Amino acid sequence: MNGHLSTSFYSFEDLRSRAQNGDLFVCHIVRESIPIYDPVGQLNILRSEFSFRQSYGDEIQRATDLGWFLVEHGMSIGSGALVNKRIAWCVRTILISRSAETGIPVFSALSLAEFAKSNAVLTLVKNKDETIIDAEILRDLEVLLASFGGDRIFRPRGSYSDYRRRFDSTMNKVGLGTLRADAVASLGYHE
Repeated sequence: MNGHLSTSFYSFEDLRSRAQNGDLFVCHIVRESIPIYDPVGQLNILRSEFSFRQSYGDEIQRATDLGWFLVEHGMSIGSGALVNKRIAWCVRTILISRSAETGIPVFSALSLAEFAKSNAVLTLVKNKDETIIDAEILRDLEVLLASFGGDRIFRPRGSYSDYRRRFDSTMNKVGLGTLRADAVASLGYHE
């Protein structure tokens, strides 16, 4: 058997609070998970208490900000693998959020492509394991951001420092993590 297994542990109270606040991670759990062992029915409780937000604008804007950073600075980032993983995260976050705003969230790459009516979405998401930065992928990301993203904050282009300040002020953890990972990659450290 091939593949990758990730395991995470969350308290039920944390998941319950996140369900009541319309958290998209919990949305994915309540919509698509199958319990292996749930003797007290906690998954059903989460399902019954999940409530969509009217807007996922904050999530969309954070992913949009990182997306524009990648469009503008992606070719100079030290790790193609990092860029491609972050592109996939941006695309998925924006489109899952947009679909959740309709009340019918979708999660798979194929469903996201169908939602966006764009074959480029499949390429953008499935490219996450590639190590080379492709200029055409960045152009496809730019088109997606213009169609589905939030506001473009910097016009015509933001500096690396502009984006660092923006990520910091909006508590964009993925954006800040990208800058940290790029700094490490640029120093030549390898794990």
